[in-house]
Amino acid sequence: MGRGYSEALLIAVYAEGNDSLGAELCKLCVKANLRMIHVAKSLRVTRMTLYSWLRGRPIRVSNKTRVEAFMEEVKKDMESNILPVRSSPDSLAYCLKIRGTET
Repeated sequence: MGRGYSEALLIAVYAEGNDSLGAELCKLCVKANLRMIHVAKSLRVTRMTLYSWLRGRPIRVSNKTRVEAFMEEVKKDMESNILPVRSSPDSLAYCLKIRGTET
């Protein structure tokens, strides 16, 4: 699997009081073993935008709906034992499936 999540990001996300939607998204992606670049593609945003959300920046209403739908799908698939993925190609395939495109 590619590069993991940085220690600085994880500390910021798991800091007490960080209950932003971006922090929840990050925690969910860590549990599901999804790579941020693939999540960004699925959400149709840049990695920079995604990382700003994870660090607590506000999410525009136009993107918030997509983020919430993505998170619901990931939670459902975690409960169904479809996730966590085992490899980077699996992460990409999963995120593209959610987006509605093929690899």
